[in-house]
Amino acid sequence: MKRRGNHVNPSLIRGSRDIDAQTKGGGDDFRSISALPIQNLVDILSRLPFKTIFSCMCVCKKWKDLILAPEFAKLHQTRAPASLILRSHRHGRRRRPRSLCLLDLEASDICSPDAAVKLSPDFGFPTGNFEIVNTCNGLICIRHFHSPNDISILNPLVGDYITLPLTKKKHKSYVFSWFGHSPKTDEYKVIQFVQQPSKLEAEIHTLGKGTWTSIHGGALSPPIDMRCHNAFVGGCLHWIVNDPSKSEFIYCLEFGRELFQPVSAPPHLGPNDKDRTGDMMLGVLGGCLYFFDYPLGDSFDIWVMKQYGVQESWTKEFILKNPSTDIIWYWDLYRPISLLSNGEILMSHKSKAMVSYNPEDRSFRFLKIYGIQNFEANPYIPSFLSPREIVKGENTGASNIHSR
Repeated sequence: MKRRGNHVNPSLIRGSRDIDAQTKGGGDDFRSISALPIQNLVDILSRLPFKTIFSCMCVCKKWKDLILAPEFAKLHQTRAPASLILRSHRHGRRRRPRSLCLLDLEASDICSPDAAVKLSPDFGFPTGNFEIVNTCNGLICIRHFHSPNDISILNPLVGDYITLPLTKKKHKSYVFSWFGHSPKTDEYKVIQFVQQPSKLEAEIHTLGKGTWTSIHGGALSPPIDMRCHNAFVGGCLHWIVNDPSKSEFIYCLEFGRELFQPVSAPPHLGPNDKDRTGDMMLGVLGGCLYFFDYPLGDSFDIWVMKQYGVQESWTKEFILKNPSTDIIWYWDLYRPISLLSNGEILMSHKSKAMVSYNPEDRSFRFLKIYGIQNFEANPYIPSFLSPREIVKGENTGASNIHSR
């Protein structure tokens, strides 16, 4: 496949013409900035808002190459603001194509136009028929509806995506997949679980190595509804174990060693709670693993593991009250996804919307996000890392969504 240059969505680079005009005029300010040592220039650029960085990419080839270098992406990742990727759903008679919107959670008002940036909706995928599996370090894992075995890794900011090679196994029933990064080995991996006639199998693909390999573990014996019971933190994927014969409630897969192991659950859980695992949920808040189960009453508790891997660090951090006695909470009505700077908990709602919960006055507030309706939300950290850089040397299909 012919490789084409990166292109930037014009809606993301407003103001770049002003910068270009200054550089063409030979402004002293630009010459003095460009004269800085490379490490100083990279340090300055990495601290800018990502929309400003897009403008800087248009200044000159030197700046563009610096910004698209893997070293810049890693540095910028440590300073990028917490965000969300919102994926629109098709609705109404016109059935508009799905689109992505980037929402800055550190904005003073996340409902304002300045907080939302609409990304190019043209991904080059057939009919745009895809689902977001999850995000990791600014990369988005996508599964195609027309062929569940087709998995792509996309960075919508730089426009690059890759499609993983197909597994050689013929799957009986696809169950679940996940994309993650191991801090210990600095490897990106995709795992997928498939239900065979008598057992659940797991396969893992390490980006850059080009093959799928099978992994085994005792936690795979029962069918697992992992889509709504999982969380990735500390380089490990966690899920609720739906098996009364096992004493553990939570298992994890360490991506680095590809090892399955149990994780200590909150102390309030006992053997009699095993029949309620379908109502339990895991997630990540403030970089920590959280757990809660949906109640029959008017509130539920969010437990947070303050120190990863230490059972004694489980803390009942939040108590969420039902906003109305006329409303019966049902499974997956609310899903906490982020902590806001004002102390509120941002949650996705089953009606494809978002709400914020104020722990102080125990109030709920539905949020109307500018420019997008009827969507699903995924945590996201803006990044300029190209998936092409990860798979150098691997026989993987690669393209640029803007080159079409």
